[in-house]
Amino acid sequence: MNLPCFRNDSIKCLARPLTIFTTSLAILFSACSKEKTPEAAAPAAPSPTTTPTTTTPAKPTAKTVAVDPLAVGSKFAAPATPRVTYNFNPGWKFIFEDVAGADQPGFDDSAWTSVSLPHTWNETDSYRKYISHGGGDQNEKFGIGWYRKHFKLPASTEGQKVFLVFDGLRQAGHFFLNGQSIGLYENGVSAYGLDITKFAKFGGEDNVLAVQVDNRTAYREQATNTAFLWNAKDFNPDFGGLNRDATLVVTGKVYQTLPLLENLQTTGVYVYGQNYDIKGKKADINVEAQVRNENSDYASITLSAVVVDADGVVRAKLDGNTSDLVGGQTEMFTANGPLANAHFWDTTDPYLYDVYSILSVNGKIADVVKTHTGFRKAEFKGGAGTGGVWLNDRFVWLTGYSQRSANDWPGLGGAYPDWMHDFTIAQVRASNSNYIRWMHVSPERADVEACDKYGIAIVCPAGDKEKALVEGVQWDQRLQVMRDAMILYRNNPSILFWEAGNTITTVPGMQQMVALRKELDSNGGRVMGTRDNDTAPANQALTPDSEFYGVMIGQDRQTDAITQPGQIFRGYSVERRDKAPLIETEDFRDEAARGIWDDFSPPHFGFKPKGGPVARDPSAGQDTYHWNSETFALAGSVRYTAYVRNRIDNPDPAHSKWSAYGSIYFSDSDADGRQDGSEVLRVSGKVDGVRLPKEIYYVTRVMQSNTPDLHIIGHWTYPADTKKTIYVAASLCDSVELFVNGKSVGVDKGPSRFTDPFNGNDMGDSGYIYAFPDITFAPGSIKAVATKDGKVVASQEIKTAGAPKSIKLTVHTGPKGLEADGSDVALIDFEVVDADGNRCPTDEARVDFAVDGPLVWRGGFCSDKLDTTNNLYLDTECGINRVAVRSTLTPGTITVKATRDGLTSATVTIDSHAVDYKDGLDTTLPQSYAGVTQPVPNLVP
Repeated sequence: MNLPCFRNDSIKCLARPLTIFTTSLAILFSACSKEKTPEAAAPAAPSPTTTPTTTTPAKPTAKTVAVDPLAVGSKFAAPATPRVTYNFNPGWKFIFEDVAGADQPGFDDSAWTSVSLPHTWNETDSYRKYISHGGGDQNEKFGIGWYRKHFKLPASTEGQKVFLVFDGLRQAGHFFLNGQSIGLYENGVSAYGLDITKFAKFGGEDNVLAVQVDNRTAYREQATNTAFLWNAKDFNPDFGGLNRDATLVVTGKVYQTLPLLENLQTTGVYVYGQNYDIKGKKADINVEAQVRNENSDYASITLSAVVVDADGVVRAKLDGNTSDLVGGQTEMFTANGPLANAHFWDTTDPYLYDVYSILSVNGKIADVVKTHTGFRKAEFKGGAGTGGVWLNDRFVWLTGYSQRSANDWPGLGGAYPDWMHDFTIAQVRASNSNYIRWMHVSPERADVEACDKYGIAIVCPAGDKEKALVEGVQWDQRLQVMRDAMILYRNNPSILFWEAGNTITTVPGMQQMVALRKELDSNGGRVMGTRDNDTAPANQALTPDSEFYGVMIGQDRQTDAITQPGQIFRGYSVERRDKAPLIETEDFRDEAARGIWDDFSPPHFGFKPKGGPVARDPSAGQDTYHWNSETFALAGSVRYTAYVRNRIDNPDPAHSKWSAYGSIYFSDSDADGRQDGSEVLRVSGKVDGVRLPKEIYYVTRVMQSNTPDLHIIGHWTYPADTKKTIYVAASLCDSVELFVNGKSVGVDKGPSRFTDPFNGNDMGDSGYIYAFPDITFAPGSIKAVATKDGKVVASQEIKTAGAPKSIKLTVHTGPKGLEADGSDVALIDFEVVDADGNRCPTDEARVDFAVDGPLVWRGGFCSDKLDTTNNLYLDTECGINRVAVRSTLTPGTITVKATRDGLTSATVTIDSHAVDYKDGLDTTLPQSYAGVTQPVPNLVP
């Protein structure tokens, strides 16, 4: 298809004016090179003045010249600092019960279950019953659970500051350390920090942390007796527990604070660029660091910083200020300087730097903070043909998905290791997407950092369900979550949009949110807006203040008919188009499971909607949609085409609207599904719950490609005498030719319209789909070839699979393999293949598993069957499925064997490697992939 390509795709600083510090970092590092203790030392007493009785001429000596270890162009070596971050995930005890006395250190928890974080108690009870549109998962348990952890602080922490950081939990948590209440967490979204210095025991003594967690949707904020609007399992899947990472952070008494407003009320370090010169590859880099002195005496503190590239080479030195802080004082420090030959962050090239902000006290290093970030120039424009999102002076068509922030995974729920978040986002990028709108609540840190690494632009919400014009306490709750998110994520270049609501806000509310952005993230290159709704006057009232406009199913005949000022439909108006970007946040809300190919493939021969008395489960609801995997992909192509033809960079004002396109969801989710009679989760995803691709994934990859691409929808293993239309998705070509067993059966010179075979409705122009009707199946192969100007630009061949012969297993782990930390996961794909190793695409039958070694079996699921999670058996779907095993704290060899009568079995062994875990602390942080520079093996099977 040749769709038009209009352009190439490709805390508020509170510091008073202070003395600028210009001393060479070389002198600073030379002064501290012999001193490992990073705490500020008391100034030395001055020596008494004496008069010598004799004078002896000094013997000439060679002058010592300090070598700057941080000179621009040198390899960076991190200086010694008391700041240490420990992995606090391993080694917890858990019980799902409200147990009296569990907060006390002497409580006997030996009979409790051993777990590591991230952990949810809903990993074994979710995805087992048919989903409910109004109620979400119908089998989850809600209530109170307790977690307990024993740990000892290293001797080096004596006299230092000690913090605990939880990336989040669901929903509320009451924290106790050594029997004392130390904090209450309630919003279920934000990261949370605890200063445990005065509660902790040092000197090798045992500490006991106990956390009472409550995931009931009826939970109310204690101070206001008000429920949190987003604490609802239909819109925000509820996986109760300490379901995100936890760390323990040690700093000196003079330190840069943590970016954790929730409880700690600190803002951390803010790094940003200014004065971008994209052609000249230059920018000014700024650091604002909130610094606190918790010594008993004053300290003369200096801030400096270095910018280090991905190869570990210093690329810029930033001079900062010096200020005297008395004990207990907190102040904002700044540093800045030019960065030459800058490598800017972009969706096509997500380059990241490390910025090290360095505190020194009286010439000795007191604290070093590393901020992993990228620098980009972002502009948000209105105007037909000229508007949209611009990164680094280049228009960027944002295209991708709307995704539940739970980002859940059957068998594991919302609690799994960081590398699996990378796995998902790497798949997003592999589909040629560059945009995710996280839905309803702020995403977790692991997902934001993954989007940084893979070049995925983000819409980051605060907290919402879907209630317009919220005011009062629930608005205050939302505002606080937005504050938390801004402080935590303002160094993450992937975030382009802050979202004030999943639907419209009041005008004062939007003004308050915009003011908040200007206060806390004034230099981040981001904008504030909402996803709007159908209430025209309320939407129009927000037009002057919103900095972008989100829409839902915005492309419509009625939006096409809007040509004059004053008209508005689903959030679209000419005034908005000419003021700021309009972004689609939730289009193509339809659903289809991965496991049903089309109307001609066994064993299902199409999808037949369930409901009422014909439902296989009389208690199940009614299915809303009728698509199978093939027609789902075709319907999705129609919607995408409609938006592409109305991109904001189209110079024709009648077809210049959208700056971004988001289809709901990327992966199937345990949320408000509308296939109530057939599926255990919402199946709107382009991949299923365990991230196995549907046909629409490949079609999306083709449609979003900037280079010629092609995909044959479906397979080539049909019953004899099957005659059907073969569909081929192709981009940037003049024509597609189809071959069966080497013989041409047709050439299609233009994309077709899609007629829904279920009801005969004309769905519209598919834009990218080439159709070949009445193709008779003949065993062998089918091949599609796309040409442009007479040259082959893309092709694909699919072979007929023979009879099932054997089982094939493929293992996925993080880049370091499986780690014995109690929470790491290995994924195992199991396929049924023929004698030549070809997957049998219509195979759907049970495979049994036998396991041995230090593991916890978590299994997988089948979306259209009840009670399939966590079993030692599972059916294939379209010839493949995926299961998971979790490590324990015991290293060793894990063996998994897959069998089915009549097939050759398969066995894999996985070595679970020991981690540096001692006294409740792990010196190794959770593993993750590096991003686009480190390919994920077997990402898309």
